[in-house]
Amino acid sequence: MKIIDDQLISGVVEEAKNSPRLRMNYNFHQSLDDKCHRFLNALMPGTSIPVHHHPTKDETFVVLKGKVRVSTYNDDGEVVESCVLCPADGRYGVDIPKNVWHGVECLEPSVLLECKAGPFVEHEVDGILEIKANRSDSDGQQPKEPRKDIYLAGGCFWGTEHFFKQIEGVLETEVGFANGHTPNPTYKEVYTDTTGYAETVHVRFNPEVVSLGFLLQMFFKAIDPTSLNKQGHDEGTRYRTGIYYTNAEDLPVIEKIYAEEQKKYDQPLVVEKRPLENFYTAEEYHQDYLDKTPTGYCHLPLSLFEFARKAKEKK
Repeated sequence: MKIIDDQLISGVVEEAKNSPRLRMNYNFHQSLDDKCHRFLNALMPGTSIPVHHHPTKDETFVVLKGKVRVSTYNDDGEVVESCVLCPADGRYGVDIPKNVWHGVECLEPSVLLECKAGPFVEHEVDGILEIKANRSDSDGQQPKEPRKDIYLAGGCFWGTEHFFKQIEGVLETEVGFANGHTPNPTYKEVYTDTTGYAETVHVRFNPEVVSLGFLLQMFFKAIDPTSLNKQGHDEGTRYRTGIYYTNAEDLPVIEKIYAEEQKKYDQPLVVEKRPLENFYTAEEYHQDYLDKTPTGYCHLPLSLFEFARKAKEKK
């Protein structure tokens, strides 16, 4: 029996960095006739385990490190239920009954353990379900809304997140740390300014309601783009401003808005424009902080939040 220790986990994570999806077929039992067989999987952000089901076996996912989203689907490829698993948030695993379509999306570098009941049988997956985004259901339901993502660093992420939550068309926000050089940073580590990370907000939005260009225009209204490593009273490289993108097709829009903003200033802008290299979600108490703590610290004025609620993009 192999022991799942930190050394093994870390080794698999390192190997995963060189593979878009690395499936390590470790069997942790001495015999394939044992009651359960297991596979250790290392996934990098943006990769996924395709939607599939097992005709005769239940399955359990246990996250050892990182964060993943596990979803179940109906026969039409529509999500029935979805949950995010993250050990740091106290959500470690989920059980999937046999014959239920399910898939896994990796949200940050992750190691997860798949456990299936019964002896090992090759080719036990019963087909791959085709997921078609933004299509109508046969029962006449409206198609799912389209989604896009952008990562914005605008100083303290408490206020920056609350600002973007007010804008119509923004679907989800999540605060975390972007483009640093240490794995799985904590807030305390990032606070030392030795990890290279910037406090960043992951903004997911519906491009049919609000455009990336408009969101960036709003972003520039919430920052001082000429202030290096300082926003409001907050100072340090963790408070630098930045636009981090995951799709190269977004770069022309970013460059256009950036150039328009530069014309408003005599000094050069110091806002970073870079691909997203990595993003780690901050601890739970940082998420939606100003909703949980309405009187909490914020470097942005309250009037800016009201402005964001009323802002409308000219079509």
